[in-house]
Amino acid sequence: METHQTIKKNIAILGAGFAGVKCALDLEKLAKKDKDLSSQFNIFLIDKKNYHLYTPALYEVATTAKADASGPVLKRIVTTPIEEIIKNRNIKFLQAEVENLNFEKRSISFKDGEALDFEYLVLALGAEPAFFGIAGLKENSLTPKSLEDGIKIRNRVRERFLEKKESDSILKVIVGGSGPNGVEFASELVGYIKELNKIHNKKIKAEIKLIDGAPHILPGFEHNVVKKASKRLEKLGVKTLGGFVISKVDEKNAYLKQLPPSNAPQENFTPEEKTENYDVLIWSGGVQASNILDSVNVQKEKRGRAEVNHFLKCTSPDKHLDISEKIFAVGDNSCFYDPLSQKPVPGTAKIAIEQAEIAAINIYNAIKLKPKVLYTVRPLPFSIPIGGKYAITKWGPFLFAGFFGWVLKQLVELYYLYSITDRASVVFGWWRGIKIFSKND
Repeated sequence: METHQTIKKNIAILGAGFAGVKCALDLEKLAKKDKDLSSQFNIFLIDKKNYHLYTPALYEVATTAKADASGPVLKRIVTTPIEEIIKNRNIKFLQAEVENLNFEKRSISFKDGEALDFEYLVLALGAEPAFFGIAGLKENSLTPKSLEDGIKIRNRVRERFLEKKESDSILKVIVGGSGPNGVEFASELVGYIKELNKIHNKKIKAEIKLIDGAPHILPGFEHNVVKKASKRLEKLGVKTLGGFVISKVDEKNAYLKQLPPSNAPQENFTPEEKTENYDVLIWSGGVQASNILDSVNVQKEKRGRAEVNHFLKCTSPDKHLDISEKIFAVGDNSCFYDPLSQKPVPGTAKIAIEQAEIAAINIYNAIKLKPKVLYTVRPLPFSIPIGGKYAITKWGPFLFAGFFGWVLKQLVELYYLYSITDRASVVFGWWRGIKIFSKND
């Protein structure tokens, strides 16, 4: 096995998603101001892809007609090359797929046979779809987690649409999971199918259903947000079915089972069962940490995420192993319990970015023997686009729904893209994306 040998020690950041990129950039800025740090440490950003994917735009990728944008065009809009992000920055990028992590030896093994030693490690590998052992779900559903997934969903919907004849004029789509991703996909599919009808001169109707075990859509969001989102989905013609979970799936049908209401005695409850047939099944009902963490010797919760303390450091089940002092987990790889609710904080992009900032500061402070900074949970802005030029956006105490909410969402995206490149050229890609993605509206 070949090993990258360096005189300097290495800070390795696994994953070039929101958290990984932010952590690398912040560490590099700290190193610029401290010659001792830059002379003693390399900053490695490691990912199997050579680009950063703006995942909140995947629903747009999956619902943009081929006539409006090819796969390569979509890739240019929703991805940023790592080379561009780290240009003129003292960050080393390693395109490689992790095979194994050895904490005792402080070494990362890659599938190409190479390895990298590290002094500090940040786990920011992102998440994978969680199928919860539901029979047939993985084999028969499409999951929106990567650029390839988004294009695959677009192609599948188009294929099933073209198979329909006027005498068989309903295209049935089930979206499992009614969190923000599920709501975004379900609502945008309405416009996509309208656009396909226009392009192919057809009159195929769309029957789109959102299914969730929670009693209503957007579980965990405040009542006002749920009410506005429900009203918007109803206007678009998207049907919602709460209180039902998918128990089994085959090539044409999803089998549903009702969950007991939280206020009903379970022994007196007889669950209703339903069968929903579909043309396309999209699964956005849950995620789990990257399977790389399966073999990692740190404390983990049921979805495979590393449990972290207030400094975002991992904890080791082995009391004699102090390596966890130098291992941090952020974003979808971390499980941080909100002290107020005692529940894990949600795996959103904004929380991942905040955690990355804290991890970068704490690595720097550990090197400089300074006190570490506590990560605290605070309310963050969010935006949920719901078909066309409509979004529900929360900013501070203010809630905006409709066109102005959609405008705010676009500005937040522009700010994010600029923050990871510091280059005005991102404005052209951002504007091009708006023009293409708005064609379904």
